[in-house]
Amino acid sequence: MNDKNYHKIDKSSIEDVIERAKQYRSLLQPEVAISICLDIFAVDKNNQNALVIYILALTDQLVQSESKIHHKKITDSIKKLDSEFLRHYYSGIFLERQARGLLINSMSRSFAYEAFIEAIEEFEIAEKMAPKHCADPILRYNSCLRTIKKENLQPRQEFDELY
Repeated sequence: MNDKNYHKIDKSSIEDVIERAKQYRSLLQPEVAISICLDIFAVDKNNQNALVIYILALTDQLVQSESKIHHKKITDSIKKLDSEFLRHYYSGIFLERQARGLLINSMSRSFAYEAFIEAIEEFEIAEKMAPKHCADPILRYNSCLRTIKKENLQPRQEFDELY
């Protein structure tokens, strides 16, 4: 099936369609939300609201072990965000969700620690750029710290100590 078989939505329906994509994310059906965002991009390729939902829906799939999400697709999408604040904030979200996905596998715990630390760094940058009264980067930063503490995550140890 090629692209000419897809039906295009009317540009005037984008607001309603975005709400539908949010609804499918909340129903834990990120693949449907992604499809809806692709329909929006077909008529408005730089729609920032759809781009945020698309990024979140892609990262929703990171904790699913059977998911085949390509990290490059997420990072490329984050680069398309117009706001530097949002680029840092959603980079932090991506790293945090990647870390939470790594927690599932006990062999990946030190890698989870590193991803949480990278997420924290992105949230710190975003916090400095955040609009007034926007606590989102602070909330995510604190959540990452609490998870590191709760899970007793540690940085990877060098094997030099054995000799």
